[in-house]
Amino acid sequence: MRNFTQRRIDRFFALPNDTATSPEVVQHFRRNFLVNFGDLTMWLFGASFVSVNTILPVYATKLTDSPLVIGLIPALTDAGWFLPQLFMAPYVERLTRKLPTIAWLGALERVPYLVLALAVLWLNTLPRPIAVVIFLVIIAWKSLASGLVAMPWQELIATAIPVSHRGRFFGISHLTGHLLGVAGASMAAIILARLPYPRNFALTFFIGFLGITLSFVFFMMNIEPQTTQAATPQNNHQHYLQRLSKILRGNANFRTYLLSRGLTYFGGMAYGFMAVYGVQRFGLPDAQAAVFTAILFASGVAGYAFWGPIGDRVGHKRVLELTGAFWLAALLMALMAQSVEVFYAVFALMGINRAGGVLGDLNIAMEFGPEVERPTYIGLARTVTGPVLFLAPLMGGAILQLTSYPVMLGVSLVFAVAGLVILRFRVVEPRGLPTTTSLPNGSQK
Repeated sequence: MRNFTQRRIDRFFALPNDTATSPEVVQHFRRNFLVNFGDLTMWLFGASFVSVNTILPVYATKLTDSPLVIGLIPALTDAGWFLPQLFMAPYVERLTRKLPTIAWLGALERVPYLVLALAVLWLNTLPRPIAVVIFLVIIAWKSLASGLVAMPWQELIATAIPVSHRGRFFGISHLTGHLLGVAGASMAAIILARLPYPRNFALTFFIGFLGITLSFVFFMMNIEPQTTQAATPQNNHQHYLQRLSKILRGNANFRTYLLSRGLTYFGGMAYGFMAVYGVQRFGLPDAQAAVFTAILFASGVAGYAFWGPIGDRVGHKRVLELTGAFWLAALLMALMAQSVEVFYAVFALMGINRAGGVLGDLNIAMEFGPEVERPTYIGLARTVTGPVLFLAPLMGGAILQLTSYPVMLGVSLVFAVAGLVILRFRVVEPRGLPTTTSLPNGSQK
């Protein structure tokens, strides 16, 4: 039995013969796969206690009843993650080692989680406007820090994990992380139900901080493969902007993909409001937010179990198409829901959608361009669509203030359909397509 298990493990970590990668990547592949697996799973466990889509919006209702403020939570989170990445790309392209940069940015990223856990103990004693501003500043801090570390982290993963195993890496890591997240959300539900406010939220957020701190310990065990320096001038912003323009003008397939993602993100404007909608519509207690989180994570387990292998085999465009269909189904069910049980199914569909969306979006952006320009393509995919991710929840909040939840869900549905149609019929799967390298002087190789 032991020999059989060992053979299966060896087979899993075996790289295809046609995988173009350096001997150093091969040498440290197994170790780097495992420590990054530990990093991502512990991060997801910690995140289950500080869920942007469930627990944080419900906590925000303790400070304000404004839909715009609640919409700012996912808006700041997504914009903070997406917007800085393009501006980090030229810096990352010049780095031969990303690990030192990720180390200090990763530490900066984790501090606001501790600050949040401590702050909730006294925010309720402050005037409401001041408390709301402090809360949003903390959210903006953690979001911007995540966006700054995102680009070098993705590039390190792309360097250490060959393309043949990236889908499986993200899939298995997210699957395990979401299993732990189900346990974490269950713990959060007990804490929120049994402890008085605000100590219940403070303890919940503190446990989340411990989880993501442990993830940092795992990450620092990486052995980063040496890479060559990209052919990018040190401080020539004009040439860099010209290269960005050349990529967007010259790669119509990538440009169409960005359009489809932008429409899809507008279609996701309802995501951050679902938990508050369910709690308010059916008169549920605050602990229900953790139950919704558990359903999100549990269904995410199922999603990550098959989205990763599907993406490795048939491409991540197909994954994004299928997950888009799951989001349409979730929106339709939310519009027609007459009981909280139906809402459980809504969150189950959301979890499956989220799993495929994360995997597909992380991986497909790495495949549109040549390896030397991978940070730039990743940065463009994130930053160009970043303003949409900021505006979409605010649009949802504005629609709520003026109309109602059903109207906002309907608008979200229209955008989601448009994004899915363009992705399905206008975007070509980038894997296997020929790529060219756009150098700063405008030439190609």
